[in-house]
Amino acid sequence: MKLIQLKADNFRLFQTLSLQPHGRLNFFFGANAAGKTTLLESIYCLGRAKSFRGSSPQELAGISGKQWTVFGRSEQAGQAATQQGLRWTPEGSEIRINSDTASTLDLIRRFPVQILEPGMHKVLQDGPTYRRSFLDWGVFHVEPSFMVAWSRYRRALRQRNQLLREQGSDRELAVWEPELAETGTLIHGFRQQHLAKIQPDIQQRIQTLLNEGEWAFDLHSGWNTEYSLAEALAKHRDRDRRMGTTLDGPHRAELRIRAGDHAIKNRISRGQQKLLIAALLLAQCLEIYRELQVPPVLLVDDFGAELADQFQAALLDALQQYPGQVFVTAFERSGALQREMDASMFHVEHGTVAALAS
Repeated sequence: MKLIQLKADNFRLFQTLSLQPHGRLNFFFGANAAGKTTLLESIYCLGRAKSFRGSSPQELAGISGKQWTVFGRSEQAGQAATQQGLRWTPEGSEIRINSDTASTLDLIRRFPVQILEPGMHKVLQDGPTYRRSFLDWGVFHVEPSFMVAWSRYRRALRQRNQLLREQGSDRELAVWEPELAETGTLIHGFRQQHLAKIQPDIQQRIQTLLNEGEWAFDLHSGWNTEYSLAEALAKHRDRDRRMGTTLDGPHRAELRIRAGDHAIKNRISRGQQKLLIAALLLAQCLEIYRELQVPPVLLVDDFGAELADQFQAALLDALQQYPGQVFVTAFERSGALQREMDASMFHVEHGTVAALAS
């Protein structure tokens, strides 16, 4: 999968944006607040229908604040090019693929995109929600049944939680527990399979990028596996009533990452965290490529931040070897980025993008 044309109107500080990127490597240089991250944000929107910065759709609108659009043309080997676009107005958002109305899930499935950006430290530093989301993005792309199971699970979970808040009877709660147990067990199995497939590649990339330490990745199911999920739900009904919520299930799962015998939070530097996350993302994207023959588009914001020259070189080597399309931002072309590359270079300034000689 590669993006062959990008256009945007009234998207943050880009009054108009038109770009024909390189099929493999693209680098964007410029000062702070020039629009580099916003450019990546527009591409991310094409694949996720939202900002990675947590901004609301209204915050993405430029000076007028009335609307914004992002449009892209992408192609996959052996297939005709696809057109996809998003349009936001105060009345709502519209997604289209090849002129047909589409859903967010259609967009995610059609144009897989992943990002390495400073905010990704949350995957390691903050709660388990971020690690579950990381894992589930990969599972979604490689396991067609995952989204059906997850939708069924969430519906049953909402119903059971409502009954818990209303102090429903055991009979009422038991109505939803078989559905929760069946779909929850499926979801955990999908996650386990995905983690098992990407873990060897993660370990290899950690050694290449960080060249140190022994790392362990353990997926906790979200319930005590001495029991089946059905047994755990029945056993803990009284506790769940007191808490007003269901405390067993894959919505409580935790991907635990350890360095040797220690949890990694506050034990590795920001630069090490960045490289560890890069190893996770690259391994996951390559698994999607192996399964679907579609390498996700990879975005890297603020490439050189927190990395010494030798680690910049290792990360750049990994990006050059990645089979998909890559978009990278940096303050300037220095350090490892000075090497000769088959790539397109751009300068970004005050919401304008100009090609540079590579």
